[in-house]
Amino acid sequence: MLSYDITMLYDDITMLNYDNRMLYYEIIMFCYNITMLHYDITRLNYDITMIYYDITMFYFDITMLHYDITMLYYDITMLYYDITKLYYEIAMLYYDITVLYYDITMLYYDITMLSNDITMLSFDITMFYFNDITMIYFDITMLSYDITMLHYDITMLYYDITMLDYDITVVPYDIHSALLLHHNAP
Repeated sequence: MLSYDITMLYDDITMLNYDNRMLYYEIIMFCYNITMLHYDITRLNYDITMIYYDITMFYFDITMLHYDITMLYYDITMLYYDITKLYYEIAMLYYDITVLYYDITMLYYDITMLSNDITMLSFDITMFYFNDITMIYFDITMLSYDITMLHYDITMLYYDITMLDYDITVVPYDIHSALLLHHNAP
C-alpha cells in the first residue's frame, strides 16, 4: 500500500501485470536507503500475496482510490466494516480489533501505530489529502520501522516518494486518475 524506503532481507517479489506476490517476504529496514523521486506507479487491480511472517495478505487489490486490502493472520481482524472519518487520529498499542465489512474513507487524518498486529479481510479503503501515518515497530511488514507521510494525497495514480533510512517521507503525494486499465478486471 505504501511505496517506501525498504530494506528487504530474504524477499521474493514477482510483478506480473500489476501483481506482486511476496512469498517468504520480510521487510526489515536496516542500513539501506532508497531514494525515489517522481516515481510513477500505475496500479489497477494490484494483487499482493504475502505469506510467511506476521502479516499474511491474500488478494490485496489496490487501485489507489477505493482499493481492496485482503489481509489475514494479524491481531486486528477487519471484515466488511463501513466507516467514514474526517480528521481523526488513531493510536494503537497492542489492540485486538475485529471489524466487519470495513470500508473507510479518510480525509485529513493522522494514524499512529505502535507495536501492533493487524489482520484485515476484505478491507476497502480510500485515502485522500494529508494523511500522516507513523508506524513504529509495526509487526506486520516492518520491524522497528517508521513511516511518516506528509501531505499524502491519493486521487488515483502517481507517486512522488523520498526515502531516507528508516523513514518514508512522502511529500506532495498526488495520484491522478489517468489510466483505468483494469477497472473491470477481477
